[in-house]
Amino acid sequence: MPLLPPVTKGEEEIPGFLVVRTAYDDQDAWQDTLSHLIDLPGARPSPPLPRPGREDDGIVLAQSDKRLLLVDDPAWRDATTAEVHSALEQAGPWRPDLVLLADGRTMADPAHRPFLAFTPSPGSDDEEQENPFVPHELVLRIGARQTAMLYLVFDSGHEDLSADATALPDDPDSVFGADLDLLTTPPRYRPCAGRPTRLPVSEDPLVVRTHHGDDGAWNTVVAAVRAPVSDEGVEPPGDDPDAFYAYVRTVDDTSHTGLSFEQLMALTPRDSHSFLMVADELTMRDPRHPLLVVDLWTRPGRSFRAAPGAIQAIENNLSIANMDFEEFACGEGSIQYWETEHEPGIEVL
Repeated sequence: MPLLPPVTKGEEEIPGFLVVRTAYDDQDAWQDTLSHLIDLPGARPSPPLPRPGREDDGIVLAQSDKRLLLVDDPAWRDATTAEVHSALEQAGPWRPDLVLLADGRTMADPAHRPFLAFTPSPGSDDEEQENPFVPHELVLRIGARQTAMLYLVFDSGHEDLSADATALPDDPDSVFGADLDLLTTPPRYRPCAGRPTRLPVSEDPLVVRTHHGDDGAWNTVVAAVRAPVSDEGVEPPGDDPDAFYAYVRTVDDTSHTGLSFEQLMALTPRDSHSFLMVADELTMRDPRHPLLVVDLWTRPGRSFRAAPGAIQAIENNLSIANMDFEEFACGEGSIQYWETEHEPGIEVL
């Protein structure tokens, strides 16, 4: 087996993923797989790929504090996990947080392009292990799209995948994140035009404005999110001591205008909250002002729409892990009202 490409001096501690192509009978399938990853911040093909048409299109390749190493070398044909472990052991001090093999099953499944993924290091810094490249207990199939979404929010402070086993499929042959591929509009990262500001570190979850031009609509959304509600989801009378609020921080920065939620995911800080709320064009133009709520933690990249008056319950429960994202998610094309005065609790978008 060949050695893996060396890392640049000073980058040994950068977190990241390693993708190794091990199946070489279908170049089109590989290109399709690669299309989910090649534009991600920090993506580094080995060998380098030409990027035609990128010189004058206004796209700025983002600087990244993580690395996605994409290895495409026929010498890795039919390589096993043990052989990749051995190569990692000889490659130097950089240890990827997740290793993904693009094998025969990846190429044979156009719907999901599932990688064979495993962690080459312990799930916890407190866990002793004689050989850090002994296969970890977490080995799973993860779709290329889900891989991209996980990478966008992943850093060395991100919880290990195995820490939340409820998010992972019970069947080892199942594909983690397969549901993302079945959406009418599945998530996909595209490079940003310009240099948007990174999202701030905040004690409270963020509500990020990405559509500018109607300050009245924005002010209406913010007021509804900040309004107190009662246990029944309606605005309480007067100074009700039992009323509760959404503890959020609003971000109104024109550098975020037009950004997709996937692009915002790439701008989230380390140790971010488990979810992000986005006030996009649909939020502003629809009279119901449905916000987009995005999962950044358990299954990054899935999302649902929620009325501003439901954010209090959503934020309160997700922030303290009293409820799961899945319990609020209402499906594509619907708006979550939760226990507000609106009936029914979920409305078609």
